[in-house]
Amino acid sequence: MKALIADDDLALRFIMQKMLEGWGFEPVIASDGEEALKLMQDSDEAPRLLLLDWEMPKINGLDLCKALREDENNDPPYIILVTGHAEAEYIQTALDAGANDFISKPTNSGVLRARIGVGLRTLELQRRLNIANHMLAYRANHDDLTGLRNRGAVVEQLESELARAQRYHSELSIAILDIDFFKKVNDTYGHPVGDRVLREFADRLRDTFRPYDTVGRYGGEEFIVVCPIEAQKSFELFERFRKVIEETPFLANDLAIDLTVSGGVRTFSGEEVNDAKGILSLLADADAALYRAKHSGRNTVCMVNHSSTPFPEHEHQSSGQKTG
Repeated sequence: MKALIADDDLALRFIMQKMLEGWGFEPVIASDGEEALKLMQDSDEAPRLLLLDWEMPKINGLDLCKALREDENNDPPYIILVTGHAEAEYIQTALDAGANDFISKPTNSGVLRARIGVGLRTLELQRRLNIANHMLAYRANHDDLTGLRNRGAVVEQLESELARAQRYHSELSIAILDIDFFKKVNDTYGHPVGDRVLREFADRLRDTFRPYDTVGRYGGEEFIVVCPIEAQKSFELFERFRKVIEETPFLANDLAIDLTVSGGVRTFSGEEVNDAKGILSLLADADAALYRAKHSGRNTVCMVNHSSTPFPEHEHQSSGQKTG
């Protein structure tokens, strides 16, 4: 682990450097506070443990500590302020400035090592907490089975995409896709195979759609895709995905399972959508188009481009092979 030593006293820097090297650290040396601040700000892997002398040229340890704490993040360094002052008011001042600990000169190696040990334990707890928070945030926005975004995360992203489409007068497509007769997979082969199929379906979505498209699991065997794309190109894109599903069996153990998908696509051309009710209306249009695809024989993509006239003259429909 890197440890920053900031001290204008060459002899003390050398002593601390040798102690830290003996304890397995990689010392990073600064001769004043300004140099130390630059090292912290410019480094891609800034030291996690800092030993700062209080009295330094240009920027003293106290002001350096304050400057570092202004950069708020969830992974701050552990700062030990080193000084010849031992009075209680100095300790309070150091801690108020953002220091984690305070040690007096002359520095006792045993005490310093013990204080550093406290710092390492604190940094490790901080690391574990960050990992736990990251996992919680990920699980709050992603589907456990497929790893795709969940319904809430997709709807939240949809709000941003709609605002962008309105701002730049661009087109957007919202699709709800449903695996045809998926219940038969679970009933025939069991839920573990059904889960494998859902994961593979999610993988095919990732492979087909672009990194900046929003892809998620809407619920059960339904998936949702939000694409910034022109209406006609949108139909071609989803029709191509339908053919991929139809023509490529899903593999599970020694099984090759033939499946198809139905899709309902609602295109958006910049009409005003300012609230949650408007967004739900767009999703309802896509869902209604999916319902029509299902009742047209499945293995079909139906697309509408105006909410007030959901189907006839504003609809495109694929001519995929009907199943069932």
